[in-house]
Parts: sequence; structure tokens; C-alpha cells
Amino acid sequence: MLRNTLGIDIELCQWDDRIPERERVGMLFQQTTLLDSLTVAGNVCVALENCPTTSKDDINNGAKNLQQTRATIKRLLETVGLDYLRDGHKRPSQLSGGMARRASLALQLAQHKHVIVLDEPFAGLDFATAVGVAKELERIRRERGTALLLISHEPEIVDIVMGNAVDAKKDGNTTATGKSSSSLGSDSVVTLQRRQTDDEKPASHKLQHPSFFGKDASHRFVTKLLDYFLYSLPLILLTFLASGLAIAMLSSDILRRVDVTDTVLTVVQREVKPLIQMFTGDEDVSPMYTMMINMKVKGMLNTTIPPAKAKLYAMGMAKLFVLEIGPLITALLLSGRVGGSYAGEVATMQSTAQNKLLLTLGVSPIAWTFVPSLFASLIASPLLTMAGTALALEIGSYVAPKYGIGDAQGYRREVWDSIFVPLRLRGVTSWSENEGWEHGGKSLLECIYSSLDLRCTFSDAFADAVIEITTHPVFFHLIKSLTFITIIMAVSEVSARRKTELTPRGVPKVITTSVVAGSLIVIFADWAFSQLLLMRH
Repeated sequence: MLRNTLGIDIELCQWDDRIPERERVGMLFQQTTLLDSLTVAGNVCVALENCPTTSKDDINNGAKNLQQTRATIKRLLETVGLDYLRDGHKRPSQLSGGMARRASLALQLAQHKHVIVLDEPFAGLDFATAVGVAKELERIRRERGTALLLISHEPEIVDIVMGNAVDAKKDGNTTATGKSSSSLGSDSVVTLQRRQTDDEKPASHKLQHPSFFGKDASHRFVTKLLDYFLYSLPLILLTFLASGLAIAMLSSDILRRVDVTDTVLTVVQREVKPLIQMFTGDEDVSPMYTMMINMKVKGMLNTTIPPAKAKLYAMGMAKLFVLEIGPLITALLLSGRVGGSYAGEVATMQSTAQNKLLLTLGVSPIAWTFVPSLFASLIASPLLTMAGTALALEIGSYVAPKYGIGDAQGYRREVWDSIFVPLRLRGVTSWSENEGWEHGGKSLLECIYSSLDLRCTFSDAFADAVIEITTHPVFFHLIKSLTFITIIMAVSEVSARRKTELTPRGVPKVITTSVVAGSLIVIFADWAFSQLLLMRH
């Protein structure tokens, strides 16, 4: 850890094997680092849960153990000079520089670190705050026997940490070097006042226990799922509403304009007239014959063409949105909405050393952010795709009748039949023919075996069976959606963690890279799926 963070290489360091690795060395970064998605108390709770000598059963089980956990966190926060009820519920952004340093120190104490490396812990703090932090470090060193490897350019404050400063006077006024406040200017005076305890506070000012929400993977999963689904749903629905309306109107208008009556009549007259002449022997065909034939042909066309147009329209809408553009539209939208937000979150953690903090606490940064986010996106993406596709297809039922193309009920029936086509597998066919378990004289084992036969009805090749299943409209729709969102999340993860020493200035570039790269790979993957669809028999 020292080599990766400070460039310090320890050639010889022997530890007692009885001391777990996670309890050996902690790190207090120069840039105050806390997990900004958690409260102060939540940060300390994460450190407690990942301490080798702390049983997770003691942390998570039962109201009694919850009280013990709260008591432990309260003790740790008070050790570094923070109030559990007043400061524990605050987010890192709500803390002053000194309070944030104290909270970071509490995380290291929660894991019983035997050695704590402090990289310029007083940098950026005003004199009074720096003295307060130094006094807490001195007390921790003296009372807990924690070894401190202190890197600082402020020797007068280091003296306080080393215990070289004169003890505070009884009246509560002291200075950094132990001199009385009268011997220094007013800017160097630190006034320590006794803090009012929780029991001394009026009942009307009682504070609630701070929240630990976000420390568990299940918490982060639920948060991400709600974020990815609820915030993306309006965007998805409006996009599919617009695209469904546009495609439905364009398709309906084209079909309405298509009229093959005159073409068919011309062909009939050209082909039928010689036949009539051959049978009648007359060179001139009676106009009566021609009129009767035209009427008959027109009647046939008026009977067959409108239903054919309605079926073609319904099949086109179903195939287009279910097999092709539905999953693609959702993926391209989520590449920015989900992939961009996730890349920004991880890149921010990378640039603010939060990922390094997780490593010092024994927590995998990938397990902390990527795993719950991936599972949430794998659930949200198919649901969003199905919701958008259903809306676009439903829009088609209202548009077509306005152009004289079929009716809404017939359209919905054709769309259903186009999506839920029967699988051409021998097991499925056998199940349908035998009407489930009514196996008609066959033994139960024979019926089960025949129902599990996944070979195609038209081929014995395993590849044909795989293609038949994967290109079924329902499965194809789901597989494309899951594949696309997996690509998006993987690209975002790689883009955000690619630079270990990322600065805040580089976060926008990470977001842009992840969105553009993810979208391009999704488009290429969509082409590959189209090639797979062409292989379907």
C-alpha cells in the first residue's frame, strides 16, 4: 500500500503472524477521503464490517447487535472528537476540513490499525483545526498504543502529536506550543469548550440515529435499480412513443398508397383475352365479357388486399421493434443514461481516492460499485426495452385504422402471433401433440424424454437448435437487451478505472469515452445479431 500511494518501499518489515494483514497498516490521505455515498456513521460501519476481528454476525443480526454496533460507532466517533448524533448523519460534503480528517481517522481506528500513515494530515487546515486534530492523534497514540508514521511540514503541530507540548491549562486555554494565550497573538489561541452531551440536550432537540443505508450490497443494488429504471423510464417511453408513431404513420401511408388494381386488371386483360378468343372463336371479345371479368377481379382484390396489408403492417411493426430497433434504441439511450452516470460515479471515486480508501479497508472497489450496478442494469434494461416496445406496438393499433389499414383487434392478434411463434423443436412439438402429460399409451419416462428433445423438427444439427432458440422473437429480444447493457457496463467500468491516478479534470473525458465507445460497440453487436437472425431457417 505504501508503495502504491506514497512511493515508499519497505525493504524489511516483520509482522507478528497473529496480527491480520488488514489490521497492520492504515492510511490517512492528504486529500481527505470518505465514501461520499454514505454518512459518516455509514463509513465507520463499513470499516467495522470489514475488520477481520469483527464478526459480521455481530454487525448485522438482531436489534441488540444493532445497538452494540451503534455504541461502537459512537465510541469511535467520540474518540476522534465527533458527536455521534450530531455529526454521524452528515455526508462527507457537509463536513469541514477538520471534521473530515477526524472521520477518516475513525475509519482507521475501527479496523484496529497498528500503524497509521498520515500524509500531511494538517495541510489545508486552519491553525485551530490542525491543533484539534493533532491533540486527537496524540491521545490515540498515548491511549491505544497506535504507531503513527507522520509526514508533515509543520513541526510545531507535530510536537503536539509527539506529546512534547505542555499540557493544557486548567482554565481550558492553550496554544500549539503550550504557551499561555497571553503570550501569543489572538490568531494563535485555541479555545476548548466542554461539549454538551446528548443527555443534557433538551428533549425537543433529540436527534435520530444516523443512517447506515448504502453500506450493504443489497442497499446499493436497490438504489441503482430504482435509479436506472425510474429515471430512465420517461426517456424510454417518450422515445418509443415518437419512433412508434413515426414508423406507424409512415408504414400506414405507404400501404394506403399502394394500389395494384389497375396493374392486375391490365395483366388480366392481356392474358385472358387470348383465351376467350380461343374458346369463342371470335376475333373481338364482347365488352360484356371484359366487364364481368374486371368486376370479378376487382371483387377478389378488394377481398384479399386489405387483410394482406393489415397483416403485413402488423408483422412489420412486430418484427421491427421486437427483433431489431427496440433493443438497439434502448441500449443507445442507456449508454448515456446508465453507462455515462456509472462511469462518472466510478471516475469521481477514482479521482478522489475513494477506491484507494476501499482497498485500505479491505473492500474490493469492483465489488462495491460494479457488481450491484451490473445486476441492477441487467434487470432494468430488459424491463425498459419491453415497456418501450409494448408502447410502440400499441401505438400502431391506433394509427393504422386512421389510414384504413385493418382494425385494432386484428392488429393486436397478428402482432401476438408474430411474436409468440411456436418453437420448432421436437420436444415442444411432442408436448403439443400429446397435450402435456396426456401421453396416449406412452410411459411417463418416454413422455418426459420426448419432451426434452431439443433437436429441431427440420434438422438434427445442434447449431440449428441453438439458432432456433436464440432467434425466437421473445428470446432474441431478451438476449439482445442483456448483451447490450452488459457491453455498456463493461465499457464504462474499464473506461473509469483505466487511469489509477485520475484527476477531477479527467472525469468528463472518461464519461464521454465510455458513452461513445459503448455506443459504437453496441451498434457493431447489433449488426452481429442481424447476421445471426439471417441464419434462421
